[in-house]
Amino acid sequence: MAPILTAEDVVRQKLTIPVADYLAETPEERLVMYADKFHTKSEPPTYFTAAEYESVVRRYGDDKLEAFRDMVTYYGEPDLPV
Repeated sequence: MAPILTAEDVVRQKLTIPVADYLAETPEERLVMYADKFHTKSEPPTYFTAAEYESVVRRYGDDKLEAFRDMVTYYGEPDLPV
């Protein structure tokens, strides 16, 4: 699985984290990373569908969209309240 957040992304987006590739390495980390994509982090908490998250991740590049689609294929789309 490719890094979801690369050192290049950190620099380009001017993120305030150390410049590095961030990759979920264990099965548990990959699952948590995937599940995190569906939570909007808003108050009150709401959730994205896979299609809604695709529109968010698309702005970060085709590689990010493809990586997310690979995760949906692997894990399936969760049944969340929307």
